[in-house]
Amino acid sequence: MPGRSFRRATIAVLAVLIVGGTSVSPAGASAREGHLFGDPTPSATAAEAVPGIPPSGTSDSAVYLDEAGQVVSMPRSEAAVPRGDGFRCTPDSGRDLPHVSKNKVDASGHGWWDKGDCSSNRAKVFNCLYEYFTDHTWRRQACSPTKELRPGGGSSDRTVARRKCHTFVATAWRNHVEVDVIGELDTAEKPMREKVIACRVQ
Repeated sequence: MPGRSFRRATIAVLAVLIVGGTSVSPAGASAREGHLFGDPTPSATAAEAVPGIPPSGTSDSAVYLDEAGQVVSMPRSEAAVPRGDGFRCTPDSGRDLPHVSKNKVDASGHGWWDKGDCSSNRAKVFNCLYEYFTDHTWRRQACSPTKELRPGGGSSDRTVARRKCHTFVATAWRNHVEVDVIGELDTAEKPMREKVIACRVQ
C-alpha cells in the first residue's frame, strides 16, 4: 500500500540521519541537542551564533566542536568512573578553572594528574579550552602540547592551553584535561572545570 511504503521510507531516512556520520555542523548539532534534551531556549543558527553564557539547565547537553566544526567525543566525567575494577585504573585528572592569564590578554587553563588508583609514575597529559557559543556548542579554541608528566602537579609538571582574547566580555569557558597513564590501562574520562571570564576569542 502507498501509505505503508511511505512510512517505511521515512523510517529508513531517519535511521540514516541518526546513525550515519560522526560530524555535524554547529547548526545541526544545536538542532539535535534541542530535540533530545527538550531545551526550551531557542538556539541560534551557526551563522548567528556568538560567544556567550549558557542558559541554566543546559550544562549536561553540551555538543563539542573542534576548530574545523567537527563533533568531538567527550567521555563521561571523572566522578562517574568506578575505581578499582581490576582492569583499568583511574588517575586523578587535575585541572584548574579557566582564567585570564597574568598578561591580561589570554584565556588560559592548566592540566596535571595524580595517581588515583594507578601505580605508574608517568602519564601523558594535555588540556584544551572550549568557548561557549549561543548555538549551544562548546568550540575548541586552544590545546596544550602533550607532555609526559610525573604525578602531583606543580609548575614544572603541568600543561597549559592559551588563546588570545579579542574582546573582554563575560563568556563561559571550559577547561578539559586528558590523562593517558604510561604502562597501564586507564579510564578515558576528560573531566573539566567551567567558569565565566572576561574574554572572547570571536
